[in-house]
Amino acid sequence: MTHKSTTAHTLACISLALLATACSKKTEDTSAPAATSMPATASVASSVAGTGNAAAKSAEASSSKLQDYIACYNKLDGDGHRSIARYRSWVKDMDKGPSGKESVVYGLYKIDVDDIAKCKASFAKPAAAQGKLDAAATAYIDSLTELGALVTDAEVYYSRENYKDDAFAKGKKLHAPLADAMKRFEEKSAVFSDEIEVENDKVLDAEMQQLEKTEGRQLPYLQMALMSKAKQLVRLIAEESFDAAAAGQLLAEYESLTDEAIAYAKKNKESTASGWSSLERATEDYRKAAKERVRRIRDKVPYSEGDKMMLKPGSGWMVEGSQEKVSKAYNALIEASNRMNH
Repeated sequence: MTHKSTTAHTLACISLALLATACSKKTEDTSAPAATSMPATASVASSVAGTGNAAAKSAEASSSKLQDYIACYNKLDGDGHRSIARYRSWVKDMDKGPSGKESVVYGLYKIDVDDIAKCKASFAKPAAAQGKLDAAATAYIDSLTELGALVTDAEVYYSRENYKDDAFAKGKKLHAPLADAMKRFEEKSAVFSDEIEVENDKVLDAEMQQLEKTEGRQLPYLQMALMSKAKQLVRLIAEESFDAAAAGQLLAEYESLTDEAIAYAKKNKESTASGWSSLERATEDYRKAAKERVRRIRDKVPYSEGDKMMLKPGSGWMVEGSQEKVSKAYNALIEASNRMNH
């Protein structure tokens, strides 16, 4: 996952079995409290061949640790980013902080510090070393712990409207450490997400190879393959700009896998899971959104004035060829795929 654009980075929720990244924080509506829209974390389809030897036990421990990292990341990360977005939606100058003259004061969204503490304790449990991933996990949970404590204090201050009694004195005092903690969290979140992706890609590749070897190109394999290709594609086209030719090639590969899966499901209706129909619809919606995005960049189609007015949290997904529309369609694809595996 690259950091060239906010949208590309914030395809965030990760699911181990299908290697999903979803839930773009960029498109969150910060005008009202948001319930989490994160897809359920799919269960791990472990490729560990057994636990009868040290190597297998080590691999199993690594897989379990990765699953733990993913579960905590999915549970915690969105809340952190949403709280930051909420604060930034009304504090117009993050260098200076609140002026005390704001016409609207939204405050911040709560972050569950108890959940953070549980994940921090879980992260500290010994397991097979995973190098950069473990270091990124520690830095991430430490930054979130710091942010959670500051947000808790600030949320109480703003939700109780205490700023009306002290002329924003505490709000102004809280701002600098809060803004610094937000920046650190965003940096550590990006690094942690990337390291999870690296390890998760390895797991998926191993799973796919094993599945194709043992079962052939049946629907379970095709589902994993098309989801992997969808992820490669979204990583590229959710950027501000990208190589349209490379995107076109990835899109063609995604379409080929999707068409193969659809044909297989149609031919084997009796053995196809009931959730396939929803996943098939989601693959088509993502296909359409991806094509619109590739065409806009390939043909250098600028956004109209009306489009530009819509390109904001909560409505950007309605603009044809936008990053937000691709993200929304991809997130829905992940959710449909995860539901099929439960």
